[in-house]
Amino acid sequence: MAVTARLVDVAQLAGVSRATASRVIAGTPRNVAPELVERVERAARELGYRTNQSARALRTGTTGTLGVVVPSLANPYFVQLIEALSRRVRADGGVLVVSDAANTPEIEAREIDTLVNGKVDGLIVVPVTTAESGAAINAAARIRPIVQFDRWAADAGTVAVTMDNHAAISMLIDHLQGLGRERIALVAAEQSSSSGAERAQAFADRLGESGRTIALPSITTDAGRKAGRRVLKLRGGADALDAVVCAADVLAIGLVTTLNRAGVAVPGEVAVTAFDDTTILEVLDPPLTSIRHPLDAMADRAVALLHGDAEERAERVERFAPELVVRASSGSGR
Repeated sequence: MAVTARLVDVAQLAGVSRATASRVIAGTPRNVAPELVERVERAARELGYRTNQSARALRTGTTGTLGVVVPSLANPYFVQLIEALSRRVRADGGVLVVSDAANTPEIEAREIDTLVNGKVDGLIVVPVTTAESGAAINAAARIRPIVQFDRWAADAGTVAVTMDNHAAISMLIDHLQGLGRERIALVAAEQSSSSGAERAQAFADRLGESGRTIALPSITTDAGRKAGRRVLKLRGGADALDAVVCAADVLAIGLVTTLNRAGVAVPGEVAVTAFDDTTILEVLDPPLTSIRHPLDAMADRAVALLHGDAEERAERVERFAPELVVRASSGSGR
């Protein structure tokens, strides 16, 4: 029978006192030298040490459990986002509880209320809408530490950790224009989320009247196929589109498959870029150029804010730099 590692075993292997090991494992290594923290963490990994959550709850009043509410698990980007958060929480010896808001503010509010009145120590929320999600988040922030993630809601009363959408759109346009593409359209869903609105506004700011926007009712591959049919109708004439910026990967997937079936060459006739860099993009034909979110860095920051002082979670938006991943769909790359 395997022997379960104890805290005293971790301390002995790391060459530190039990009290020092306890502070590091509990995530409160104040006044502990960085090299000692590293030794304790390495020893815990080698021994497979797991925190006794029941004991910790009795000792500290915390459970090591964090919650996350996302708009929809049907969107692969939100699954990727959850994976980044889960890696970060597991690294602390904690557990992440996931909830799906079904793209509905009313369901989102119920899920938030259930989690914050349950056993989570804190909550990460990806707001469904800018206008309607703030009230539930604000109310929950009076009960538990709350951090908004990827998006922000108006009057939410707490910090948001997001990506710089304006910089991301500028990266895509600069890339396409650098390849000689000038007749560019944006394919985007409804603008009820902060990320959607910011991307649409950034596109309009850069291209003005020369840029076209194809608005869709949802962020799905079916909506992307509808956008593809719209693009096909705009293919005639001297001002025919030669590039499309899609505001989400799932939209780009639907659009590219529609163009391929219609015999329109991507990127030969129309260059296409996506947004979110989910793993499926590399196996499509052609592989899609996309914007990659710095999800690991954002997850680190969000969890640190949850564990920090309340003053650190004052309402504001913290923006992280995006990364452009170039593949064949834009006419350059692998």
